[in-house]
Amino acid sequence: MNPESSESPTIPTLTRITPELRSMLAGKRIAAVDYGKKRVGFAVADELHILASPRGIFHNSPTLIEEILRACQSERCGAILVGMPLQHDDGVTPMMQEIARFITDLQSASAVPVLVIDEAYSSREARQSMIASGKKKRYRQTKGHADELAAAIILREFLRELE
Repeated sequence: MNPESSESPTIPTLTRITPELRSMLAGKRIAAVDYGKKRVGFAVADELHILASPRGIFHNSPTLIEEILRACQSERCGAILVGMPLQHDDGVTPMMQEIARFITDLQSASAVPVLVIDEAYSSREARQSMIASGKKKRYRQTKGHADELAAAIILREFLRELE
């Protein structure tokens, strides 16, 4: 993946929840990815789509896609969600373009479906959730905790819509 590419990628269309999608995902574990310039949060939902559990972070490196795919295989995931931080004014940010390139590369390398969902404000919600649950400031500032929790929040919201 080359984030410095001069070619602007097309922002992928968000995945719509349809009866066909519900059927395709029934009984499958689902992974979620919260992409960031330095760290990428990772979370997984169980086969019954009840729990969205944080599973750690990946450092954004040239081997990122391979690492994510290995983790998905290890977790036996049947689909991967990637959050796209959409803008209210339909604008396209450089981060959205970088995530679009990442999604394209992940889709090319993955044997399982890669779904795109809106994840605007998931990182902010993760920080607020840690505060509300009484996590100490030192814990909240530890790199990675907010990233993996943001991935779990993205996944939780998707599971709610999937019901």
